[in-house]
Amino acid sequence: DNAVIERWWADFKAIWLAHSSKPQTLDELQTLVAEGIEYFTNTFISAKRNDLTATEFRYGKAN
Repeated sequence: DNAVIERWWADFKAIWLAHSSKPQTLDELQTLVAEGIEYFTNTFISAKRNDLTATEFRYGKAN
């Protein structure tokens, strides 16, 4: 079942890529993707995860 990655990819495209400048070089694309992964892992809060980031949901919220 690919539901988890399909959902992540849909959010990545709809939220991150759609609101970012189009990269002109491979380096810009790599930076954009790396920043997106960082955002969705450590910043993006989801109601589906009880208003936690992915890191907080997986490892517990720091006090």
